[in-house]
Amino acid sequence: MDITTPALLFPAISLLFVAYTNRLHSLSVLIRAMTTKGSNESKTRHADEQIMILEKRIIYIRRMQVFGIVSFIFNLMTIILVYLKYYILANYIFGFGLLMLSASLLFALFETLISTKALDIHLRNSNN
Repeated sequence: MDITTPALLFPAISLLFVAYTNRLHSLSVLIRAMTTKGSNESKTRHADEQIMILEKRIIYIRRMQVFGIVSFIFNLMTIILVYLKYYILANYIFGFGLLMLSASLLFALFETLISTKALDIHLRNSNN
């Protein structure tokens, strides 16, 4: 492996962070809107379900970000180790970084599935 292999992941991980930050921002705006509405609206069963789902989504987004940051750090460590010519250690660190990136993407998948569940609840509520 040469230094360009882990360097190729830098833009991909950076773009993931932009997407993760946008998801977190959208979620925070939604939570603020739901919790500042009138007390009658926020006490419905559907609102309680929505808030439970939003709490899960926050946990998943936090995990997405943590695993993404760890992946980024290990990717940077790989570049440093390749530069210092510690190739065997660099391969292990790079592999671990890829596992962390995979975990981040898995949590992104779980969060996406949960967000669609929240939309289903919203649609059920609007049809009633």
